[in-house]
Amino acid sequence: MTITANGEVVLRQLFRFVAVSLLLFPQITWAQEAGSPTSPIEFSARDSLVLHINSGKGDLGTLTGNASVSYEGIQLNAHSITLFLDQDELVAQGLATDSGFVGAPVYSEGSETLTGSRLAYNIATRRGRITEVRTQFEEGFIQAEIAKVREDSTIFIKDGLYTTCNCGPDETPSYSLRARRMKVVDQKWVYTGPIQLFIFNIPTPVWLPFGFLPYQEGRRSGLLAPEYGEDERGFFLRNWGWYFAMNNYMDAQIRLGLWTKGSWQVNPAFRYNRRDRFSGNLNVDFLHERSGERDDPDLVKRNNLSFRWTHNQTFSPKSRLSANVNLTSSTYLRTVSYQYDDNVRQSIGSSVQFNRTFRGSRSISLSMRQQQVISTGSVDLSLPQFSFSQGTSAPFKRENSSGQNQRWYERLQYSVSSRINNRYEFRPISDEELIANGDTLADGQPVDYSWFEALLDGNKYQSATGRSDGRIRFAATHRVPIAAPFAIRQIPLLGQVRLNLSPNANYTEDWFITSERQTLLADGTTERKTEQGFFALRQFNTGASANTTIYGLFPVRLGQYQGLRHTVRPNIGFSYRPDFSGDTWGYTRPLLDEAGLPVVDTLATGPTPRRYNIVTGVQRGVQKAISFGVNNTFETKRVSIDSTGADQSRVLRLFTLNVSSSYNLAADSLRMSPIRISARTNILGRFNINFSSTLSPYKLSPDGRRMVNEYAFSLRDLKIARLTQLSVRGSMQLRGRVRTRTTDMPTATSGMPQFGNSIPPFGAGINNQFSQTSGAGGFENWSLNLSFVYQITRPQLVLRRSATVNTGFNFSLTPTWRVRGQTGYDFERKQIVTTTLNISKEFECWNMAFRWIPFGAYQSWGFNLHVKSGRLAEFLRFQQPRAERNRGFRGI
Repeated sequence: MTITANGEVVLRQLFRFVAVSLLLFPQITWAQEAGSPTSPIEFSARDSLVLHINSGKGDLGTLTGNASVSYEGIQLNAHSITLFLDQDELVAQGLATDSGFVGAPVYSEGSETLTGSRLAYNIATRRGRITEVRTQFEEGFIQAEIAKVREDSTIFIKDGLYTTCNCGPDETPSYSLRARRMKVVDQKWVYTGPIQLFIFNIPTPVWLPFGFLPYQEGRRSGLLAPEYGEDERGFFLRNWGWYFAMNNYMDAQIRLGLWTKGSWQVNPAFRYNRRDRFSGNLNVDFLHERSGERDDPDLVKRNNLSFRWTHNQTFSPKSRLSANVNLTSSTYLRTVSYQYDDNVRQSIGSSVQFNRTFRGSRSISLSMRQQQVISTGSVDLSLPQFSFSQGTSAPFKRENSSGQNQRWYERLQYSVSSRINNRYEFRPISDEELIANGDTLADGQPVDYSWFEALLDGNKYQSATGRSDGRIRFAATHRVPIAAPFAIRQIPLLGQVRLNLSPNANYTEDWFITSERQTLLADGTTERKTEQGFFALRQFNTGASANTTIYGLFPVRLGQYQGLRHTVRPNIGFSYRPDFSGDTWGYTRPLLDEAGLPVVDTLATGPTPRRYNIVTGVQRGVQKAISFGVNNTFETKRVSIDSTGADQSRVLRLFTLNVSSSYNLAADSLRMSPIRISARTNILGRFNINFSSTLSPYKLSPDGRRMVNEYAFSLRDLKIARLTQLSVRGSMQLRGRVRTRTTDMPTATSGMPQFGNSIPPFGAGINNQFSQTSGAGGFENWSLNLSFVYQITRPQLVLRRSATVNTGFNFSLTPTWRVRGQTGYDFERKQIVTTTLNISKEFECWNMAFRWIPFGAYQSWGFNLHVKSGRLAEFLRFQQPRAERNRGFRGI
């Protein structure tokens, strides 16, 4: 019997007929056969449903036109689906038309989707077979001749290929990794047998004995793909390891590296992030470096270590903890790190700080800080540092008083700050001094103590620094600035004014637990001894300052520009500080010789006992200084008419000019300080010019080594002062019309996802140089930066001059071709400064880059071609030159 129906209404009637038939004929009811499906099967079709009862192939039904079958989470769509009711099987096929193949079978289960030309599936056993299969996961695609699906979702693939090129079923990808057998397990991993690289359909000698790729999207634990190459340590296989996806708040990884000449590397890393509560990461990198052969007398073995930890935690809106620890050896920065910033770094700093704020603008801070100068090995360490501060407070101010209603004592305001610090200073002496002191090893080489070893051992500290005094120095500083600002709006005989006055006083108290005693020895050297005991250094200064604002308007007009406003802000101040080095204050002592007699210096004013500071920070000399300056601002107004006919005005700042200096009434000579002049302007909103100069008011001695107490002002020579410094800087940036599209090239570590897109992947920034903005062709997306610097310094007779021009450019020839670089010229040396040129090309599945540094210490070139896939970028990479460390072209 054959029943055929067309149309949506008739199709619903047929569905009712099928349901009745399944009830009337138990022999074709799947649910009652042993091993048959136990759940309802839903199916539909757009065009027709044909049922064949007792046909030569048994009972079967054919769905045609956008056919669909659903059963226990399995979804099957195709142009036509044939259901073999007696065998619990179905076959899905597409339709070949003149315009192409349509209605290809699509098998879906969970997040897994397979597409092919023909599909056979047994509903009872949940096994299937797909021919000419194609599936996509993350950024890759798998194509195969045959794929078999098992009941546990395992997929067996024959003659499969993997590629990241998104090409059609009838197109050949530009590259692919092909294997005779592949296996997809638990919708998480793809395992392969021997796998080979093909360029189009051409096999290459690049192959691996096995392969595995993550199939599941999102965060998951798994193996990290290695990098291979060659440098001065030999051929290497590095950055391979394992990634641990612990939970939604933390993950970790460990990477390893091996070199053929005996070097090895271990790099564990750990990250954590709990949204707005805390976040951080820990990275440890250890490299055992070996250069030379085993029997080579010049064999060198060296350990390089880098420990980096960052942490941010918010306990409450008023409490916060932050840490940025960087403990890295200098050899690691120079020979191991591939970051240019590390290679040229001059110092390393670490800090851990806790902050807490309270009511009344009060806050406390507890911190530890470390700063190391790489070239000298010097280290400054705070163990720890405690700070307290209170913001400005007016203790005598009434609740409802303000402005002119305030009495003079209500304007009195003060603030308080305190800092307690335990400071460790490590200043290593030279190797020659160590050898002279006898601090050598068995082979005669000088002992090399680190700052950490010297911190824990006083004897090592004395050997390394040559100092016998305390390693850790305690110091506490308290500051109390006091001010009483007020304004004067009217002066008799002068009328209304805008004069702001601010009397002020500053009190500082420093605490020490040690002081110093000096003795002049017979050979002319000074012996210094440290004495234990509390000592307080109390100092102060006082003064007053005044400023006002004067406006001037010039009624000039030039085109759209109307008026010229000149704003003058003069200021003047006076400060007084006594000489705290006098014997009255008790902060200095007379220098005695071995006989206990005071040492006397013969000066122009007569014999004067020589005195020294008991503690550091004693301010010497009386100060009665008058400071003065004037700030000038010139502005105009641009008037235009908008589309409605109304006037629109905008104030434009033309330029600023500032002059300042001071005069010390208490000095016996050279009372006037240098005159400082600065100016700034912006031309057409594009070209910035900054000018600064320093003028000395005094002449030089005939030999040019010092200033004499004689003014350089000369009316005859039209000379105001002597120029000691001049600087003119200019910069301009030009941009074309920006019409961009951003192409993100995943890094080689894109297999390590981020926590809520808030933490960058491990290693990000090394190989993602292609994450640039590609603009439209025709130079529509371009930029050009121009800058120049002209400087003159002449503190004495010798004149030093420098003049350089620099430019940087960045433009897109086409949406996929990009050129960027920088260069410059030094007019004094008459040579081109550091020049770089970078050219990149983006293909459909590949990226290509060329970099050239034609001049300077980093003169080199590099070429790089690799696939876009972050997972395969390091494996499928052609790079020249290959010696990355010497040439510095990793990830150009």
